Amino acid sequence: MRYRVVFEFQSEDSAMSDVYNCKDGQEAHDKFAELKDSLEHAIDPAGCEVTDEPAFYCVINRDEGICGYVRLLDD
Repeated sequence: MRYRVVFEFQSEDSAMSDVYNCKDGQEAHDKFAELKDSLEHAIDPAGCEVTDEPAFYCVINRDEGICGYVRLLDD
């Protein structure tokens, strides 16, 4: 089984995305948690639209034009 973690961050000034290929589920869950934490520090979730599911985390601040998400995929 393959595990991937997809990360995307977008603001009015910049955008970045990355895909991390992980050797096992634990590594994938650890990377997911690390990137989720990074998003929570970059975009304060208070007052934002937040989707928080076991394999998907998304935060959108429409007032500031900032959004980001992290998704855990397994094949």
